[in-house]
Amino acid sequence: MTSGVEPVTAGTVSGSRPPAPSTREVRDRMIHVWREWSTRHRLLAAMLGGLVAVHISSLVGFWMGGFGLTRLDYNTANGTVLLPGGTPTQQFVIGGLSHYADGVFFAVLFALALSPVMPLPATRLGNIGKSLILGTVLALLAIFVTAPFVFGPASGVHDSLAGVHAGWNSMLSVFIFHWLYGLHIGLIYNPYDQSPSPV
Repeated sequence: MTSGVEPVTAGTVSGSRPPAPSTREVRDRMIHVWREWSTRHRLLAAMLGGLVAVHISSLVGFWMGGFGLTRLDYNTANGTVLLPGGTPTQQFVIGGLSHYADGVFFAVLFALALSPVMPLPATRLGNIGKSLILGTVLALLAIFVTAPFVFGPASGVHDSLAGVHAGWNSMLSVFIFHWLYGLHIGLIYNPYDQSPSPV
């Protein structure tokens, strides 16, 4: 003989809450929301990515000397080219503005022109892979173009291989700097498709 009352089982109590999402589910949801925003607002995502990327890589560049590598101060280096007669403070500020503007510019160029034609899928890892390729290309340009033909002459050095002759630790520092730059662009500018036009 039954009492007419249904047994209570987990999840059937009136007003009970569904189980809380796992940490992984929350993380995946946040990544999905961000990637949707990045897909809809390509230009803004690229600009934000470039600004964050150049800032983080610049900070790490200042600290590299403490790790046995070459300290990289692109702010002052740009300032000596743009404002050769300026004070150290003026060179740092003007060079820094130029350096950060370059960081945003290359991120936008990457997002709107380069990333869509790179032969990697628009997955999370694919987008990061593309941005690391960008960082590698920029590092090579820094070693073989800007070091010998821009920064070198500004400091009185005329050597077409100045970036190489600076030594392995200097070259490694340049690569780490630009890989960090590329990595952070890829983390922030990470759309779902490869359409070149911003929305």
